[in-house]
Amino acid sequence: MKPSFLFFKSCLYVCLFLIISGKVLAGTIFSVKSDGYEFYWDIAKDSALLRKEKPVQTLWKGSLLPAFWLQTESGTRQYVKATLVDAGNLRENGGMVKLTLGTLGNGSLEINYAQGVIRITRVTVDWNGTPPKLISMYFGTSLMNAEEKVRAPTQEYPFWPDWEAAGICIPSAKGNPTQSFFRMWDLGHAALPLGSFGPSLGTPYAAAFPRPFYSCAMGNQPGWIVLGAGSIPDAAMVYKIQSSNGCLQYLYREDLWSKSTASQRIWNEPLRITWAATAYDAYKAYFDSFGPFTSAQGNHQLNVWNTWGDFKNGDFNLKAITDKALDFKADILAIDDSWESSQGSGIWNEQRFPKYKEDLAYIRSKGLKTGYWQNIIWLGEPEKFGLTVDDLLCGTDGKPVKTAWNMNPHGKGFYCLDPSSAKAVALIRNRTQTIVRELKPDFLKLDFGYGIPSPDVATARNPALRGENLAYALLRLVSDAAREINPNITIQYYSIHPLFRPIQNLLALDDMGDAGGHEVEGHGQWSIWSSLAGQQRMAITASSGYDWNADDEVLLNTAIVGGQSAVLPRKLDDGSPVPIQKISKRMALALWHRTSVGWTPLWLNSQKGSLSKEPAPICWGRLENNRLTALALRESPVPFDKSVIRNMKWQGRWALISQDEQSIFETKKLALIPFEGEGGFVELPLAKKPAKVVAVINKAEKPFSAWEWKNGLLIIKDRSLQDNPLLNGFLVYQ
Repeated sequence: MKPSFLFFKSCLYVCLFLIISGKVLAGTIFSVKSDGYEFYWDIAKDSALLRKEKPVQTLWKGSLLPAFWLQTESGTRQYVKATLVDAGNLRENGGMVKLTLGTLGNGSLEINYAQGVIRITRVTVDWNGTPPKLISMYFGTSLMNAEEKVRAPTQEYPFWPDWEAAGICIPSAKGNPTQSFFRMWDLGHAALPLGSFGPSLGTPYAAAFPRPFYSCAMGNQPGWIVLGAGSIPDAAMVYKIQSSNGCLQYLYREDLWSKSTASQRIWNEPLRITWAATAYDAYKAYFDSFGPFTSAQGNHQLNVWNTWGDFKNGDFNLKAITDKALDFKADILAIDDSWESSQGSGIWNEQRFPKYKEDLAYIRSKGLKTGYWQNIIWLGEPEKFGLTVDDLLCGTDGKPVKTAWNMNPHGKGFYCLDPSSAKAVALIRNRTQTIVRELKPDFLKLDFGYGIPSPDVATARNPALRGENLAYALLRLVSDAAREINPNITIQYYSIHPLFRPIQNLLALDDMGDAGGHEVEGHGQWSIWSSLAGQQRMAITASSGYDWNADDEVLLNTAIVGGQSAVLPRKLDDGSPVPIQKISKRMALALWHRTSVGWTPLWLNSQKGSLSKEPAPICWGRLENNRLTALALRESPVPFDKSVIRNMKWQGRWALISQDEQSIFETKKLALIPFEGEGGFVELPLAKKPAKVVAVINKAEKPFSAWEWKNGLLIIKDRSLQDNPLLNGFLVYQ
């Protein structure tokens, strides 16, 4: 037998062995394992999945190579999906793979894995000939074959989303009641906002908090995957559902808007992927990938009283609103929407507030600082500021578009500033700096980053300011301009995403308008999601609803979340005064809320959320440096390990808040706030008998004898709150 034949035969045996063992395809497989899960991606087939290892169960599957819906030079629309050409540089922790887009071009994708996070760090496309106009880019779609087209409920497009899971989780995706978890088929054909574009894209109404968060979660009981952007997208980002499949859509609409497109196009950090046992923890892993985080300054965690609770009802009595804010020991009176002469003018409405100078003097004489509401994009009367069509967002006909919070074409709308224009930028900067310099606020409340027209209607002339960059650039423009005058000013916004830390130094839960008549449940959900920001060391203010009847539950959540604020009216809906008992409890949180920044939730029997249960706080705590500094207690049949809280016993609803950096068990001064009527009690294990226990009534400490020290337990029995409407709570001194 000839040596050459023997060599060939040997090689054949090796190849057969590799084929049988599956190693020949290993160069196109990207697979990683962590925390009991395996992420597996056959890049050649573009088939990815996340599965739990024990017992083996697939939680999510779909494709991940980018796809494009384009308008070609001839004007026709075409779908093209990247396919693998070469994975020779792919290694265990990632690498670069080469792609083809057929006759339209070629490209590459760079992937990296480290510490439980998969990053698609770069996608590059080199177009052949005249670059096409990009309508949308997708992650998670594929071309339908003939058989699939027969089964498709609509054939508007030749492609279909292909991500599959039992359900999805998008925080506060739907309001009235607030809902974050959905089965895949619950919403039919839908688009859910992930960034600053909500109602303008026909999504369920979604206002501010907790958006933008640029990510979505999919999964089921055994585990969840989060897929999100690693940088501010240059397109409008939505999670798109068709029937029971999902995908990420980056909407450009360059077929409508002129753009000088280079032959090479690059996307940096378009996708990050994390996973965990719960959707909450998968989101936490995604947000943590942007860390580590420095702590926001604690002086920004303010007690803010917003005038909107009254302004929205047509009550513009600033002096009376100031007096109410003082009842709650507010740090800031935030003068909300309606203070301006016209939308976006930055000038006081002297018809509505004829004595505003006297009002401001009164506010300051009472020790209150002021803040002002500022929308970031709308302008009511551009001609008064020397602006023209060239300075505003315009439609394809070249005419300025108008928009409003509810996107109702039959209602009132406002023009939208285009930050591509030097004159528009100058207006925003000058307006902001004039407000900060002359009105001297310590606080700005930025709003309506979500009130922007969709790319289907209008967009910035400068391509670098399109997509999610539009709202981000406007927010950054206002915040930077304000800080040039007052570097210590507090800037409030609503995003739980770490990418917004350069803009906001105070995260606010919004006004619960989205929750409709379900403010207790809505605020509870938002409080759970806000803990993701607490772990990023953001300063947080817990806001309120509009309904005083829901306020006790809001305050119980506030005890954990941190700073207190409100958009409550100064009167009840029937015009009667707010009950003193309600005022007393708000005052209690104003006196004793945590002012430190950065915390981790202790869940106890609270619910992070699942397909069967929405997020809900029951009993939970606030951990700072592993010390339990605040605890909210509610009676509930849902069990938990009470040894974590030293086997405390209680009846009713209570908030316990340490007044120093020690835990509630070691602090020198502990506040206890009861939220129940007759019969409530708490038994608190302590190392030694307290030096004294006092009742605090209308902010004043009073002797209190209804407490016991027995077998290492402090026992406090709450007297009737109906008989003591001025009772704020109790202080325990060691």
